Amino acid sequence: MNTKTISRTVYSNNWIKVDNFPGWDGVEDSGNTFFYYDLRIPELSDFVFNKGVMNAYLETYDGQVTVLTPLPFDNYYRYNYEWAGWTEQVTCEFSLQNVRFILKYNDFDVDRPPLDYTFMVRLAW
Repeated sequence: MNTKTISRTVYSNNWIKVDNFPGWDGVEDSGNTFFYYDLRIPELSDFVFNKGVMNAYLETYDGQVTVLTPLPFDNYYRYNYEWAGWTEQVTCEFSLQNVRFILKYNDFDVDRPPLDYTFMVRLAW
């Protein structure tokens, strides 16, 4: 069996913003704004895509210990300790030679800059 592990930090200024993505009806919708980052992985071949295993994780640290959280991941925030809050969803899509990490806010406050995130991708074939 072959494996490949890639760890990559996506910094706040590396996220690409997509404004007004068309909704299900094809009409542009300001509520459909999101951010993405493409990670090119040449080893993600047709064979790996169709017959291998692909996993993506959010990589964090608890002291000196690495913690891997499988994607999708929802991060919950609160405004000044009030009941109202918002959710940041981090997910990904695999395609040939590429993994696209996607970041969405449930309150559609797209003026908020994304955080820095470190991701780990593991392939096995």
